[in-house]
Amino acid sequence: MEDPSSRDLLVRLSNADAVAGREREVRSLLEAELDGHYDRLEHDGLGSVLFMSAGTEPDPVRVMFAAHMDEVGFMVRHISDIGMLHLTVLGGVLDASKRMQEVRVTCADGNKVSGILNAKVAADGTVEDVYVDLGCETREEVESLGVGIGDMVTFASRAMRLTGDRVAGKAMDDRSGLYVLAEALKRLHAQEHAAEIWMAATSSEEVGTRGGKTAAALVQPDIFVAVDVASGPDLSRDFTNHRKLGKGCMVIHYDKTMVPHEGLLCHVRSLAREYDIPIQLDMLGGGGTDAGTAHLEGSGRAALVIGIPLRGCHGAWSQVSRSDIQSAIDLVCAIAKSFDRKQYQSVIEF
Repeated sequence: MEDPSSRDLLVRLSNADAVAGREREVRSLLEAELDGHYDRLEHDGLGSVLFMSAGTEPDPVRVMFAAHMDEVGFMVRHISDIGMLHLTVLGGVLDASKRMQEVRVTCADGNKVSGILNAKVAADGTVEDVYVDLGCETREEVESLGVGIGDMVTFASRAMRLTGDRVAGKAMDDRSGLYVLAEALKRLHAQEHAAEIWMAATSSEEVGTRGGKTAAALVQPDIFVAVDVASGPDLSRDFTNHRKLGKGCMVIHYDKTMVPHEGLLCHVRSLAREYDIPIQLDMLGGGGTDAGTAHLEGSGRAALVIGIPLRGCHGAWSQVSRSDIQSAIDLVCAIAKSFDRKQYQSVIEF
């Protein structure tokens, strides 16, 4: 059953459409949702939107949290004479989700056109061509619908409740992270905190972690924390899976783009113990986040990744647990409130 609550921000974020460079729907949703919950609003040159909550210290530490707006998806590359849309893939879409899926095309005028995604597959199983059937028979018929080259194509999955606290939908990478930042900002802006807090909804992470770099260049934070996701194995619940749903958010100790600052890592683990926030300690064998580019901006900065465990990452459907999302919100707030200038100097010492 589809989630009936039109007020549920997580559902609305999941159902919104936004691939790299086409993030207007998500950006507008966040700006409307967070109106009145920040002291300053900024945009970088890629379209990232950044919300700031002012600190109480005269020279406050700048702590930035970031989650990305774009989802994996597609762009119209060619319209054939027989009315098929041939696509370019944006991000690492699972091959299993490239066949027989409902999708929607967002036209330049904002109109949505529904279609069926399919793929041509080689004998060895390699996907050679991804295309959409709109039910048209000619290029002219497709163009009469307003569909054109460069239009965004996304999965049409509608977020729904599963058993317990589970929610399934498209684009939980990284709309669940955006939800964490939005709810944390609402809480933090209603309280005093010494640090200057920035919540960045970044552009174009799925095509090279681009928005993390430009957002960090704009703000020049002292500390950068990416809030992203990682997919756990569906069938494993043993020691090989540190991404179990319902066991808390993840604190990432390594990925191929960044090793977190040791002092910051120890500080965050200590905060989790102090506030009894459930966490899982994980490492990523591949992939990366906005922290991978942001921590190298300028002379470098202390950085960390908080992960939300999910199943089905980069597919037409993914599944998250609201309790894990809540633990991430609690941890973001604990980190944000923990920093004054003295605490910062203690944490970053080598």
